[in-house]
Amino acid sequence: MEDDYAPLDHENAQVIEVRTAAIPHVVPTLRTVVADIAMRQDFDLDAVEDLRMAVDEACSLLLPAANDGRLTCVFSWSDGRIEVTVSVLSESPEQGEDNGLSWQLLTALATSAHRSVTPAEGGYRSSVRLVRESAAARP
Repeated sequence: MEDDYAPLDHENAQVIEVRTAAIPHVVPTLRTVVADIAMRQDFDLDAVEDLRMAVDEACSLLLPAANDGRLTCVFSWSDGRIEVTVSVLSESPEQGEDNGLSWQLLTALATSAHRSVTPAEGGYRSSVRLVRESAAARP
């Protein structure tokens, strides 16, 4: 079985990277991007809506920590699998609680979800990576 946290083989995957202001007003646009990708990959309507909500939750977890005012969202997809990584540069390595309502909702909406913090650019790169597979792609 493939590791849920293994990144897509980007040589075969389609990739879109969006760099934007870390403000709540851009989240609907990111939700629309993931919904469009999911629909084009023939995800069912429930999975499309789950992905929209998962991106919303990932952004809501990270927006308060963005100390440089920027948010990066990378969408990659291939063969019935969509991977979304949302990240911000933060001053602190704190990730928040894994038992909070937003995190619980996010993990319920995605096939898998993972948070990470790594040193970067004089601060920390805080990321949320989620994967959603279509029902047809699951064994």
